[in-house]
Amino acid sequence: MSIKYMLVLAPAYATILLASYGSDTDFVRLSTSEIQQTSYYWLNDTSLICKRDDSPSLEVVLPSSEDLVYKFDQVTPTGKLEPFRNGFYKSTCFHNPTDDGPKELCIFVNPSINQGQGMVIVTPTELFERKLNNGIDLSDDPPNPDTVQVVDMPEKGGKGALATRDLKTGDYIAMSRPVALLPGSTPLWETPLGRSIRRKAIDHLPLLTRAEVATYHGVGDTEDEYISSLVDMNVFGSEFSEDESLEFGALVLEPARLNHACRPNVVYYLDEGTQILYMRALEPVAKGEELTINYREYELPRQERRDILEEAYGFNCTCSHCQMSEELGKLSDNRVARISELLSIGFFDLSVDEAEEMVNLCETEKIPPCIAEASFAAAKIYRVLGNLEKVREHAEVARNMGILTLGLGWENLDGVEELLSLSTS
Repeated sequence: MSIKYMLVLAPAYATILLASYGSDTDFVRLSTSEIQQTSYYWLNDTSLICKRDDSPSLEVVLPSSEDLVYKFDQVTPTGKLEPFRNGFYKSTCFHNPTDDGPKELCIFVNPSINQGQGMVIVTPTELFERKLNNGIDLSDDPPNPDTVQVVDMPEKGGKGALATRDLKTGDYIAMSRPVALLPGSTPLWETPLGRSIRRKAIDHLPLLTRAEVATYHGVGDTEDEYISSLVDMNVFGSEFSEDESLEFGALVLEPARLNHACRPNVVYYLDEGTQILYMRALEPVAKGEELTINYREYELPRQERRDILEEAYGFNCTCSHCQMSEELGKLSDNRVARISELLSIGFFDLSVDEAEEMVNLCETEKIPPCIAEASFAAAKIYRVLGNLEKVREHAEVARNMGILTLGLGWENLDGVEELLSLSTS
């Protein structure tokens, strides 16, 4: 049995094991929450790590943190966990000394969900309560498409991901939940306290999850600096908060291994109601080909985009789009500049010729969200003109690209479906 599934079943094993000691012990008088909390400590107790000499039959031997900044195997479990809701425990709370953001943030952990990886959330208690009351579902584990092979890519400064089979447009690359939901974008996270909170949050995760986190790219000489940098560099945007005053990042382990390309072959979106990150193939991908995503805005000139990537992530982009000849690069920059010019007018204030131009530019530049939005705008314009054939043509493109890129939660999906129903009636 693999360690991952042992972690998933650990709470049940703990219950069975404790009950097996007989009715004359104190173990059977433990409540379910106390048993689950005890199993949490067993999952995280570094003193229970088996050495290779001691366990010759063990399938998986835990790696060592000897050469790593984050000493994942030297973590002391938190003093007390209070049962909260939906399998989560409430741990330490922190007062925010800055004027921005919530006054108090607390660490919540569920060590057994997420296919044994666990999940930790740093949030105001009131926000988490509201999210649970409003039906956020963090319980069901999504299936693993098993399409990603993580490999060393020293030429890119770390690791990357390859396709394990031939993929068609729309095939799922990943369906994964974050191991950590962490707020950011306020002054607190630039302070020693903020960096310490992030590290302490990761400390709450199960041992094998911490071991995996410790191998991700980050910079810093101390554990707090490294973990905080790792979070900034590897999270995906999450709409866990209910307004823009508190922005969250989702640390999703395997998807975070995908490297950047300015014109990638994979698109992704994170479902707000389940916090599941979906990754899908934007185009056909051959077995063994690298899987890539876009880290920054598409609608930027080539050099500006490269400068931003180097400043934020510390690498000089060498993707095929950045390696174009000077002549082709200038043509691309001109198209991007024209897209920005048309965007400044507003999708629904475009003339029919401008709408068609926008669609063509977005398709030529391979900018998925732009294709979806521009096609939707063009369909609406043709509806006003009474050209139902063009309405259907553009609405179908908008629906397909919108769902592929933004999922069923795309805000314009209902409008697109209405246009399609009108064009076929």
